[in-house]
Amino acid sequence: MAEQEEMMPTQDAERQGQVADGDCAETQDQALALRGPGNQDQTTDMIPVAAVDQLQQSVQQISKDDAHASHHSGHPSVDISENPPSTSQQPPTRHVASGAQDSPQRTGTIGTIGTISGSYSPVIVGSNAVNITYNLQGCSAPKKMKLDSPAQDAADCCQKDLKWYYRMTGSFVDLIPWFGDDRKHILDIYTKLQLILGKDKVMLTSYDDILLLKTKEGELIPIAVLTGLAGRGKTTLFNKIAYDWAVGSSQVLQKYKLVFLLKMHALEQSSDLVDAVFDQLLAKDVSIERGALDMFIKNSPGKVLVLLDGFDELMTTTLCESSFGSILEILSGKVLRGCTVLVSTRPSHFDRLVSKELVQDPFAHVRVLGFSSKDVTEYVNKFFTGEPDKAKGLLEKIESSHLLSTLGKSPMLLLLMCVLWREDCTLQETMSRLYSDGVSYIFKRKGLDSQHEVSKVMIEIGKVALHGLLSPDQSLSFKESDFKFEPSVLDLALKAGILTRQRVRKRLQSHNSVQFIHKTFQEFSAAAYLQSLLEADPEEFQKILNEIMTKGARRFEYLLRFCCGDNEACTYEILKVFQVRCQEELSFKSKMGQLALHCYFEGQSKRLPPEELIQSFIADQITIKHLDRDCLNSVTYFLKCVADQTRDSGNAYLAKVQKFCSFTCNLRWCVEDFAFAMCAMKNLYAVLLTSCSLTGSNMADIAKSLRDLSNLGKLEVFLNNLGGTAALWCMHLKEFKTLTKLALSYCSLTEQDIKNIAESLMDLPNLGELGFAHNKLGGTAALWCMHLKQLKSLTKLDLGGCSLNGPDIKHVAESLRDLPNLVELDLSRNHDLGGTAALWCMEVKQLKSLTKLGLGSCSLNGQDIKHVAESLGDLPNLGELNLNGNNLGGTAALWCMHLKQLKSLTKLNLISCSLNGQDIKHVAESLRDLPNLGQLNLSDNYDLDGTAALWCTEVKQLLHLQRLDLNRCPLTEEDKNHINESLTDLKKNGLVIAMKP
Repeated sequence: MAEQEEMMPTQDAERQGQVADGDCAETQDQALALRGPGNQDQTTDMIPVAAVDQLQQSVQQISKDDAHASHHSGHPSVDISENPPSTSQQPPTRHVASGAQDSPQRTGTIGTIGTISGSYSPVIVGSNAVNITYNLQGCSAPKKMKLDSPAQDAADCCQKDLKWYYRMTGSFVDLIPWFGDDRKHILDIYTKLQLILGKDKVMLTSYDDILLLKTKEGELIPIAVLTGLAGRGKTTLFNKIAYDWAVGSSQVLQKYKLVFLLKMHALEQSSDLVDAVFDQLLAKDVSIERGALDMFIKNSPGKVLVLLDGFDELMTTTLCESSFGSILEILSGKVLRGCTVLVSTRPSHFDRLVSKELVQDPFAHVRVLGFSSKDVTEYVNKFFTGEPDKAKGLLEKIESSHLLSTLGKSPMLLLLMCVLWREDCTLQETMSRLYSDGVSYIFKRKGLDSQHEVSKVMIEIGKVALHGLLSPDQSLSFKESDFKFEPSVLDLALKAGILTRQRVRKRLQSHNSVQFIHKTFQEFSAAAYLQSLLEADPEEFQKILNEIMTKGARRFEYLLRFCCGDNEACTYEILKVFQVRCQEELSFKSKMGQLALHCYFEGQSKRLPPEELIQSFIADQITIKHLDRDCLNSVTYFLKCVADQTRDSGNAYLAKVQKFCSFTCNLRWCVEDFAFAMCAMKNLYAVLLTSCSLTGSNMADIAKSLRDLSNLGKLEVFLNNLGGTAALWCMHLKEFKTLTKLALSYCSLTEQDIKNIAESLMDLPNLGELGFAHNKLGGTAALWCMHLKQLKSLTKLDLGGCSLNGPDIKHVAESLRDLPNLVELDLSRNHDLGGTAALWCMEVKQLKSLTKLGLGSCSLNGQDIKHVAESLGDLPNLGELNLNGNNLGGTAALWCMHLKQLKSLTKLNLISCSLNGQDIKHVAESLRDLPNLGQLNLSDNYDLDGTAALWCTEVKQLLHLQRLDLNRCPLTEEDKNHINESLTDLKKNGLVIAMKP
């Protein structure tokens, strides 16, 4: 079946017009004039109309004699034809060598006149013929025709016939088989393809680029191999190339006299090019001498473009070089060197094509990717013109699913999704049910409503489908004789459109090539047969299942999933094999584990999987990461079933889970089921939900499910848009009596959200850590900070990156000063605090229990640091101070003397503060009397090159220093020598110096 590549309607009136091939055209006011080869200068004689009847019998006899003589002598016959012109109002008449479309065939040295008032007027041209003209019913103005070489004449006639075919019949593309006679002109469905060149993944702008690729020596590359999955557009691309050549719309294609588009499913390894052209492309009644055409091709290979569509469907599966016909010899470079060849194949056959027997360097490898995401969006919007809500809904559904996104790259399957979505704006969640709906729709379109008949047809053709899938080359094309069952079944499948049939001609023999409309439908029908086999012959079922698993379960993913579809018995047997063969690979993060869960989901079974398989997935920590909607559906279904079916037994499996983490998974679609499963995790201690697309109602479901867990200690929610929703879920927080840490960072929380949350938390006796980092709360602290003073057990508060200003910090510090256990306060990344320290530092000095203060990247200046350092001198327990990322270059003299008051300081971070050598000297002088200072981080200060001699002597006085970080500081070799020599004694006492470049 031709692959469907693009279906985007376009309006291009100019290219819709039919372009007539005018090389031999004449009007009804012209008559034919023929000049004999040896009489180029003879005078033209006129034949009266009355003589025409007398010539007719002679013409017929000479035609027969000359044709007979030409056939037996081996010399090509000459055939001259004329065609009535095409107009924009009338489609062009198909060009055949014998003249008008319905005229009798003439051979030898006979010319026939084009249609004039419904009659034909033959003219005899002998070996010494003169030019003859005539008048008939007022026609005059004779036209003279040269009689060129036989090879050129054959090429001219072949070109005319090919162009007619590509412009007419060949320019229309079937959409999908089950739409009956619905066909579209190629210009209405073609859009630009994604074409990727070679290993460097260069994006090509059009197929023109392929034909212009050159070798390093500047020669045009003669062969291009185009690979792509089924339905990605290879066939339609070739159709477009042939059409563009026929209508003359491509400058690059104008150099080719002949373009042959051949379907390889109709070819064998012994096939000959000229024979294939006659078999597939030319009219049956065309009068072109094969030998003459062959002579032109051999003499002018540079004027020939060969398009070989579907190497993977070549009739011959085992290649033998000694049996190659001219087509495969062209690919191997043994004949017709200089002609251009584009050959398409599925990726699975690339290595078979690019081999020492066939295609070798130089050649170009181009990957055809089909629809891009942009194309899918455009197509769906076109399909639902006037219904934007439907289009938006389907696009969201497709984008959420890796499976649907993959299938959507095939225009045919995207159309099916659009058709099913149009009914009620839903698609089945399981792949099996989606395809079942598709099959039902296909059969109903043809009036075949009996489910029993449909099931029978799918099982019968499924046997052939399975045999093809398990064959060494995965056969996707079959002979009609392969379907060895009652003819009515095959007829029904063909009538419905699940199967397509094409007539394949090979010399004097022909047969029907039968294919499934898409490989996934072949897999679906194969699964239907497998399901029936489990009941009819369990032993054979197990044999085939073992063969599938031996060849690779992931290779047959869709087949296995379809086989489990709504079939509990098949699902259980398949999962048992997974457990036996793949036990070490089963986990939520592994592809094999995900496939096993897909199979369980497809089965929609009420029966639990084998116990050993459950144990493979359920551990003390469950982590799911980067799962799309398909995987989430399967994981959720599995967890929900385990939770539901073991409820009465105390949820023995899920009770072992202590930590649940989800990273970059859109839980919005399945949060209720996840919440249900988490309820069964009775010993759950920590929940981490990062970038899960949660809404307020989602958060309410989760909070409600967690409130009864007696061991829950940590709840961390990052990168979820919960702004303005806290009222929906914060009331559940007051039930979290064992909670010790709550983090709600990057959640777009508002001041009202913070107020509601803080009020809900004040009765939690164990809450020690609270984080609201990276929520934009600038200028709002007065509305919510007073509620913080109720959190008596609070030990750590993170308000980093909240856009707080100076007055906000003052309000916060005032509220916190009565909290007896607060030891850590992080105010980093609040960039509006520059020049405001005098406003709030006196409040910070009241936080007597503080041991760690973060003021990194707050735009503080030297004067700010002076105020801060003065205030912190009264904090008896302050051990760690973070001033990273504040521009303090050249200011240390203002504030460093105050650091000596921080007697309990153990760690000082001055990373990326633009400090210079003199600054470091001042800092080190101030720190040398601190008895507890163990770590000093000066990394990323870029103005220290050549300054070590200035400050090394001071640093060596830091007798308790255990680690000095100078990473990414531009130190010279002389600097490093100074540092190592000066600090030798400290290094002996355990000092570690980090100087990564």
